[in-house]
Amino acid sequence: MLAVPALSQAVQAQSIQHPIIREGDRGRAVQHAEASLRTLGYYHGAVDGVFGSKLLLAVKSFQGHYGLAQDGIVGKLTWAKLSATVGTPASGTNSASPNFTEDPLLRLGSHGPAVVRLQNLLIEHGYHLAADGDFGPVTYADVRNFQASHHLAVDGIVGSETMRALQAASNSASPTMEAARVGLLREGNSGPAVIELQKGLEALGYSTGGSDGHFGPMTLTAVLDFQQSNGIPATGLVGILTWRALDAALHQAPPTSTAPGSNQVNRGSISPTAAGIVGLAMKYQGAAYVFGGNSPATGFDCSGFVQWVYGQFGISLPRTSFGQWNVGTHVSEDALQPGDLVFFTTEGVFANHVGIYLGNGEFISAATPGQGVVVQSLTSSYFAQAYDGAVQVLPNS
Repeated sequence: MLAVPALSQAVQAQSIQHPIIREGDRGRAVQHAEASLRTLGYYHGAVDGVFGSKLLLAVKSFQGHYGLAQDGIVGKLTWAKLSATVGTPASGTNSASPNFTEDPLLRLGSHGPAVVRLQNLLIEHGYHLAADGDFGPVTYADVRNFQASHHLAVDGIVGSETMRALQAASNSASPTMEAARVGLLREGNSGPAVIELQKGLEALGYSTGGSDGHFGPMTLTAVLDFQQSNGIPATGLVGILTWRALDAALHQAPPTSTAPGSNQVNRGSISPTAAGIVGLAMKYQGAAYVFGGNSPATGFDCSGFVQWVYGQFGISLPRTSFGQWNVGTHVSEDALQPGDLVFFTTEGVFANHVGIYLGNGEFISAATPGQGVVVQSLTSSYFAQAYDGAVQVLPNS
């Protein structure tokens, strides 16, 4: 009988701590996986040590998000990525526990003093939000904007890298105008960024009542009109989409003159129904991703989100992305209009993911359990390759 070579001590330790687990297994390793995936927002069941269907779905979603084989089996590679993502060591029984008190992982739904600290750092850097300790959609949007402006991974999750960048930014003498411009402006805000916004709108013919630095009702009306006229979700919130469109409009030829006090500039580029659809969709940015979900009460998956948003305008769509692919008129990418449906191949399956086109090369969808409902770019390397096509559901959009 041939002797089997002994495993190294490190591999033995790893195999004891992190055995391969799959659906049907039970024990402490399963509990570890449940707790880790729950921390990351992929798993929402009980941490009971039983590898059931909910954990299987969570494992597959996590694997897909990080480019691993979606077999639902937690093996060496999945353990390593899972451990690295939550900040725990991937192997070794004597390694120290992660220091969540010093540098917690914060994400949509987090609460407490660490979130207050995060929000205060964002405020110091020119973002406009309340330091209420609730990591909600506004904080999520501001984190993503900060990450984008500092060339970090734009996932809305605050780990050590994002926190270090925020702390470094807060040590500067004062926030730059560029930093202030990537924060969300809304009615009630005031300051230099509001003045810049008002001056830009006034130059384009939208009356704000004067560049006084106060985001009042007239400025809100001007913002809404500008957003509608430029195919941007008419939410009244001024984020990166509105700033980009404002910059582009200011660098184009002057708009046609309008009557004094009128905000009707270049109107008609988007239908009222389309404007309503993208506006409603944007209000749910940051909502939870739940497989099979199709309402704000349950959370959304991609096709459930599209079906629900359209349903609020009396438009009935099939439940699945495959069914939605066969509704309406297929249009080319260069003919996309806000409100159109855009489709992507994910997990190797054609038209397996669907979102709502917003304009300016961006779309919104219920993406993954770790992301929820997010705005993403069609021109990103991933979505440019995964893009399947678009369907225009609204006849006059």
